[in-house]
Amino acid sequence: MKKISIVIASAVLALPLAFSAPLAANAAPKTYSYTVSKAITYKKAKVYHTKDATPYVFKGAFMADRPTVSFQAKAKLKAGTTYYVTKALKVQNKAKKNGTFLYVKGNGWIASSKLTAGKFMQAD
Repeated sequence: MKKISIVIASAVLALPLAFSAPLAANAAPKTYSYTVSKAITYKKAKVYHTKDATPYVFKGAFMADRPTVSFQAKAKLKAGTTYYVTKALKVQNKAKKNGTFLYVKGNGWIASSKLTAGKFMQAD
């Protein structure tokens, strides 16, 4: 009888924890907004690579009636991999700081500071 009451008590105490965990996992990722100053499309894709880091890839949402873009993190790129860039955006944030985002073909937008020009070469 004592074992049954312990099992019931532990189930009652664990029940609130079971429902609170999924709420934290469903939190929306942070969105970053920028003003677009220049958009560039490359006729031939440019080659870039990542080094040791795994930078975030962003999904871009462009406004139709004003030069504004919102980026939301969606995944990470693999470290030590070659990627092909087809577009570039020169942007400015609210603090008037300039930046550039590159469109990695098949993945999404990434800050240009996180990529290095050229093909990835494995170090000996």
